[in-house]
This record gives sequence, C-alpha cells and structure tokens, in this order.
Amino acid sequence: MKNNSIKMSVLIIILLFTGCGEPKPENISFGRDVCVYCIMTIVQPQYGAVLVSDKRRSYKFDAVECMIAYYLEERIPKENVHSMWTVDFEHTEELINVEDAIYLYSDNLPSPMGLNVSAYKNMEFAQSMQERYEGEIIDWNRVIDLVEMTWLPQWGPVYQ
Repeated sequence: MKNNSIKMSVLIIILLFTGCGEPKPENISFGRDVCVYCIMTIVQPQYGAVLVSDKRRSYKFDAVECMIAYYLEERIPKENVHSMWTVDFEHTEELINVEDAIYLYSDNLPSPMGLNVSAYKNMEFAQSMQERYEGEIIDWNRVIDLVEMTWLPQWGPVYQ
C-alpha cells in the first residue's frame, strides 16, 4: 500500500510539472489554419504570426500586421498576452519572438495583407533580401508604428 502511495505521489508531481513550462506557440498549418483577424486562410509560408495567451492558447494570423492590429485593438486584453511570434522568412518552419526578429519593409516584397513587411532571424540574410528587393531594415517598434499609422487606418475598419 505504501508503494502505491509513493507511485501515485510521483505520478501527480510529474503531471503537475509537465504542464508548468512556458507557453509556446503552436505551428501554423498553412492552407488549413484561418487568420483570427481577417478570417482568411493562412497560405503563404514565408509570413504568418502567432500570439500566445497567458492561458496557452495560440491565435494564428496570416501576416504580422493582422496580429499587431488584433493586439492594438485589444481583441485579447494586453495583460493576457504572453508572447508574440512571427515566421522566419528564410526558414518558414521556424517561429521567432517578434522582439528578436529583424524586419524588412519593402514594397517590392509584398506580404499577404499589404504592409510589405517580412521577418528574419538572421541579419545577413535580411540584408541580402534588402539588396535584392530594396527597402528598409526596421525593428519591432517600427513595425507596430507602421501598422498603427498606415495600415490600420486603411484596412482595419474592414475587419472590425
């Protein structure tokens, strides 16, 4: 009986700790998942973004601009946002924390929702894309500003 109690205690502890890690983003299933902001199927693997709530729910978007708009409009309260992620343009199966990503803003490299921002983990690759497509290397705060000042006034009300 004592052995069963010990085994049960160990099992309970294991179950408690396996669910206690940091919330992580779910991968995007391109061609199947739907953007929670614009309700379009997420199809372009070089783009896409995921917002993770503090309750471990992954909200998927077809472009970073949709995720930022969703965040700025507080469709989920900001205090309930755990983290935000974007697809690495070079390695489309990899998600990068938005604050760690390098962004290229280029009209010659259109994104699905028209802000024309792509995200990169590697600065050298981002610079090679800039040489090829022109544009400006920017940071996360500048991407937010672009969405707030240019994209949302033009497209946001369509999705409200």
